[in-house]
Amino acid sequence: MSKDIKIIGIACLDDKKKADAFKANFRVPFPIFPDEKGDIWKMVDKPGTPTTVLTTRSGKVLMRHVGVINDFDGFVKEMKDITAKQ
Repeated sequence: MSKDIKIIGIACLDDKKKADAFKANFRVPFPIFPDEKGDIWKMVDKPGTPTTVLTTRSGKVLMRHVGVINDFDGFVKEMKDITAKQ
């Protein structure tokens, strides 16, 4: 699935220093980009954090999950099912 899905993080209303500190502190294995003015956050309707959004390369939203993912295996299965239909 790693060939099909890329993960990035958006640090809503945080600068690069805070985003980098979060990434280091929690050993996040994917890139995190700052969103100091909240532009991206506003584009996705100001969700709570964490929020996971699965999109196509063109930006079409396929799935959105607000909050902690408690059933990771189930979440991955749902992502695979959705991307298989694309």
